[in-house]
Amino acid sequence: MGAGARSIGAALVCFLPGLVIAQGASRANLSRDLERLSKGELISGLPPADSVSPGPRTIPAGTTVRGTVVAQGPIEVLGRVEGSVVSLAGDVTVHRGGVVGKDAVAVGGHVNADSGQVLGEIRAMSALPALLGTSPAVLDVRTPAQRTLYATKLVACTFGVLLFVAAGVLLFAGRNLDEVVATIESQFVRTFWFGILGQLAVLPALLVLIVACVLSLIGILLIPFAIVAYAIAAAGLITLGFLAVARLVGGALWQRGDGQDRMRALGALAMGIALFFVLWMVAALVAWAPMAATVVRAAALAATWAAVTLGLGAAILSRAGTHRRVAGAVAGRPPELAAWQTPTPIAGIPAARRTVGAARERR
Repeated sequence: MGAGARSIGAALVCFLPGLVIAQGASRANLSRDLERLSKGELISGLPPADSVSPGPRTIPAGTTVRGTVVAQGPIEVLGRVEGSVVSLAGDVTVHRGGVVGKDAVAVGGHVNADSGQVLGEIRAMSALPALLGTSPAVLDVRTPAQRTLYATKLVACTFGVLLFVAAGVLLFAGRNLDEVVATIESQFVRTFWFGILGQLAVLPALLVLIVACVLSLIGILLIPFAIVAYAIAAAGLITLGFLAVARLVGGALWQRGDGQDRMRALGALAMGIALFFVLWMVAALVAWAPMAATVVRAAALAATWAAVTLGLGAAILSRAGTHRRVAGAVAGRPPELAAWQTPTPIAGIPAARRTVGAARERR
């Protein structure tokens, strides 16, 4: 007897976890089926999954059920059901004297209601339709302190990445940045309107690029690469323009004259970026108060948008800082004398006139 009891215990230990898992999976499937009935078939008043037992169900004559009846098997209706009747694995039969107040639905079966009454719709289907775009709601269970800490870390990391990018721009594209800054100083209003036009033309320009690629067989193959290159170019223009605005704003406060030019430019750039990120940091610090965080975040978004718009317009006007004549001509800087220009007459070409100041300097 002891050996038999141990064998039975071992069998229970082996099979009980499987039974529990299978029962849990069945409950999960039933919950999804009930969700499909509620959203896909618009069946109201459905009971919870725990109250739906497998097997057939019968509504006796002379009884009334308030609500919807759901069974994992055939359903026999001899009494009255004020709601709907749904069979998930069988037929629905409404006998003489039976009444269904709403719909009669049979999944994997048929609805027989020749002798009874169904006041709603009669529907028979092989399977429930799948729901598209439905996902369980994700609740934010973090505490206010955790949300504040997360927002603060996000702002600090973004500031660090942008500062690293700014150092790289100063190192490898410092002259381009100078020209964009000069363009903002000389054509402030024009750069702002060009920035708005540039934002409005982002998607149309991408569509034009795709259409141009479609016109040729090789271009069709290059469409993914063209889209990626376009996105990188647009992001580069926006970043260059924003850094130019940040340097211009930070330069008004960073007035230190010591050190090298690059270090002064880096200090002004870091100061400008920090000024823009102050509002975002304040919004992160008040994340525990949703209303205050929304107001501060709106102000930070407006300031950032204005800076991005102004910088994008300057980057477009100066061709990413490569069209140096735009900023130089307006700022009043004289163009440099080209190497091929000479005051000596050549084959009937008149000699270039030399200014009085330049002649005196040569003497």
